[in-house]
Amino acid sequence: MPGLFWHGVDSVVALINAHNELGGTLINLNVISRKRLLEAHESPESHPDLVVRVTGYSACFGRLSKQYRQQVVNRILAESV
Repeated sequence: MPGLFWHGVDSVVALINAHNELGGTLINLNVISRKRLLEAHESPESHPDLVVRVTGYSACFGRLSKQYRQQVVNRILAESV
């Protein structure tokens, strides 16, 4: 499905351009596969560089409690549907 990939890229470019035109100054984008997210949840020490957005702040995923990691996983997977 290469066409879907490029459509997604075009959408992100349009989002960034609109944000800039409206005077926006910051966009946080997380791009992670479902597989990597679930691996990081089960074994956070194997993904020390993963940073995620958590209710108003960014945090190293591996430093979050398992409960918080689960909330982040649930949110990200629900948003990807």
